[in-house]
Amino acid sequence: MKDSHRARLTRLTRRELIGKLGVGAAFGLLATRHATPLALAQAGGWQSLRGATVAFPKGSIVRTILKDISPETLSSGATQIHEHIGSRYAPTPPLGPSDIPPGPIAPASEAEYLDLIVDELKMSRADGLSCLVDAATDRRDDQQIANLKQMASRSGMHIVVAGGYYQDLALAKYAPRVVQSSEDELVAEFVRDASQQRWGAFGEIASSQPMQAEERKVLRAIGKAHVRTGLPVFTHTPHESCPSCALEQLDLFESMGVDVHHLCIGHLSAIKPGAEPLGQTAKAIAKRGAYLGFDTVGHMMGRSMIPEAHKVRYILAVLEAGFEDHILLSPDSTPGPQFKANWGNGFSSVLVQFIPKLRYAGVKEATLRKILIDNPRRFLSFVPKQST
Repeated sequence: MKDSHRARLTRLTRRELIGKLGVGAAFGLLATRHATPLALAQAGGWQSLRGATVAFPKGSIVRTILKDISPETLSSGATQIHEHIGSRYAPTPPLGPSDIPPGPIAPASEAEYLDLIVDELKMSRADGLSCLVDAATDRRDDQQIANLKQMASRSGMHIVVAGGYYQDLALAKYAPRVVQSSEDELVAEFVRDASQQRWGAFGEIASSQPMQAEERKVLRAIGKAHVRTGLPVFTHTPHESCPSCALEQLDLFESMGVDVHHLCIGHLSAIKPGAEPLGQTAKAIAKRGAYLGFDTVGHMMGRSMIPEAHKVRYILAVLEAGFEDHILLSPDSTPGPQFKANWGNGFSSVLVQFIPKLRYAGVKEATLRKILIDNPRRFLSFVPKQST
């Protein structure tokens, strides 16, 4: 490369770089050979990188489904704070006209399903992923917990179980029992289940557009359960784009005494272009101390269909405002067609699909390590209280 051309490249600002960014970006080459016959792991380049030295309050732990670990245990790999690993096999239902087929690798039994997920988790570990938080949309039963424990122990992936109830009227409703339960009954249930099932967080805690009365009740109950346990909380805001929903959630949780340093307002990356000045809601949330869930990145999200290039621009706007300590990344869901065994990047799609875009846009390696490693372990770490 000629010196004059090299100098011109180094003078490019971050905004100029992102202006050159298309919806595609260079991905890491398939490199690391894996024991599974299904596919090759994709090298994400994070295997030898570590997070910075971070000070945690005395007694801080991250609660995984298998055991409590020191936050330092998560210093050598990325953590994704909002995923749906899937904890039970279900036969593929008949496909509708717009449904995506599950792919050539589709398990036919519970045992095959567990084998497939374990392989997917192992391959994502090879990409540099260390920990996944499994979000709940309903109450898990004993078999689901047993399956998640098996996935964690066989794959070596740290799995944090999150719990709570989920309603977004555009997608799903609460079970009648949740609607009929009192706020105090829900608090007692959340605290009890968190202890018995080893929850490491409350989430995903959702609300509709507009927020419903029964959703306010559940959010208040989660707030009270957080105060009793110390467990972090992450939320779902509507995929259809609702900046006001994000601020409404933050207001409600703050009114319940939730420690905003252990609160992540989710799906900010679903705010559509043109809905507000770029990054306005995220900056307002970060100024109040909460984390920012850019937790629909790394793959196509059907309900929002926001180009990844815009999500990169959004994150750059937040970085330029000085809020790099508040950003959390995650894909939200990895259905069968996106498994590495089929056609996708698997559970590590953030690492192998989205991070290269941020790097191309000029985000420094130290900042990427903070976003991938340090921020999530600070968010997930807590000092257990008597109720936990």
